[in-house]
Amino acid sequence: MKGENLMFKMLLNPFENHTDRTLSIFGILVLLTMILLCWQWNIIADGIIQLHNTTEKPLWKVIINLGINVGLLSLLMFGVAKLSYHKTRFIDVLKVVLVANFAQVMVMLLLFNPFLQEMMMPLEKAILEGDMMLKTVPQMNLIVISIVSLFAVAMLYYFFHLLVLGMKIAMNSKKAYHVILIILLTMILDTFLHFFNPYLI
Repeated sequence: MKGENLMFKMLLNPFENHTDRTLSIFGILVLLTMILLCWQWNIIADGIIQLHNTTEKPLWKVIINLGINVGLLSLLMFGVAKLSYHKTRFIDVLKVVLVANFAQVMVMLLLFNPFLQEMMMPLEKAILEGDMMLKTVPQMNLIVISIVSLFAVAMLYYFFHLLVLGMKIAMNSKKAYHVILIILLTMILDTFLHFFNPYLI
């Protein structure tokens, strides 16, 4: 039970009681995992919190596309942090963004694994054929997809939880409006990237 509580606390606040080195290594592993999953499962993160199926891409395009998201969000958050706390370092912000993307890794594993993709095929077929009541889709498929979708929504909340928590530490802030600002600016950047689509296709 003690080990489970420790694991829960670590997931809830990985920035507490962990060295910069440990968090940096974890963040790098998160990024490498995202690259691998996007490459192998043909996923594109066409926005900060957007994940969609795409055509097969070479590894270098996957790296650049993910780099756009990580780089722009890190620069945006660094600008916000600098205005509030001039001692904030870019590496501190980058580390937070990478760690927060652990939630995106979980979404990729939940939604884009081959098992679930196969289960979603009858759903896609039903919609394309005009079966909006989904009568032709097996009940078990709908149950599994619904449960996974709920977990994915929870991971979206988890992403912002990690981002806000880490940024408040990076910018040495306890102000409530910074929470709103971080979330709002991230959503604006997400919309901007999804609309203008600067990614390599």
